[in-house]
Amino acid sequence: MKKKSLMLILLIFMISGCSVEVNVDISDNKIKESNDITVLENALYTKEILRTSFRDYIPIYASDLIVDTIPDQPFSDILYYNKKTTDLENGYKFNYSYDFDVDKYGDARTIKDGFRDYSYTYRNDVISLSTDDEGLIYFDEYPLLEEVTVNIKTDYLVEENNADKVNGNTYTWVFNKDSKKSIKIVVDTSESGNRVLGIINVSTVITIGIVIGIVLVILILLLIRNRKNNKI
Repeated sequence: MKKKSLMLILLIFMISGCSVEVNVDISDNKIKESNDITVLENALYTKEILRTSFRDYIPIYASDLIVDTIPDQPFSDILYYNKKTTDLENGYKFNYSYDFDVDKYGDARTIKDGFRDYSYTYRNDVISLSTDDEGLIYFDEYPLLEEVTVNIKTDYLVEENNADKVNGNTYTWVFNKDSKKSIKIVVDTSESGNRVLGIINVSTVITIGIVIGIVLVILILLLIRNRKNNKI
């Protein structure tokens, strides 16, 4: 058996042009990672070739080597991404997902093998992730990789970010082979950072709203009663 390190969560980008979407959800002391890889068939590479070209068992940590076996099989002492395959008629979408403990995400394969240099820390309930500004190394390894989109979603307070686009609680970076940029994000996961509507959580907002509503109703009733007394 031959051992080799996997540079991305799929085995062969070079067989066909493809795109990748990395979705990261930060919530409940977990970092939930879901990677969608879309590949389309062409004259040389049929759907059957595409289907059998992507591994069923990809270790979640970059420190774990890939062991080539026929057929592809897992080992009991290694954690693997969960794989799901969707038929697109003219190709496939392969999804690899895993829920990481927040303090373990710094060793995740996607970021450790994706950048030349990066920093990930989790201290005092604050997550800090930053990468070098040379873009993703996957484009050097796989010339037909067209685009990688990284979405980080969280309802916690984001103290810093350099996202290309922010839509509500989702921070997005889009990379192509010419991208020379970094990812930087700092997230406060403490109770004070657990926010909806900017600062406070939704249950607090609802409670405050109910109290204010009751007070307003009481004030209106008192004003109406006072006016009636004055008329008498």
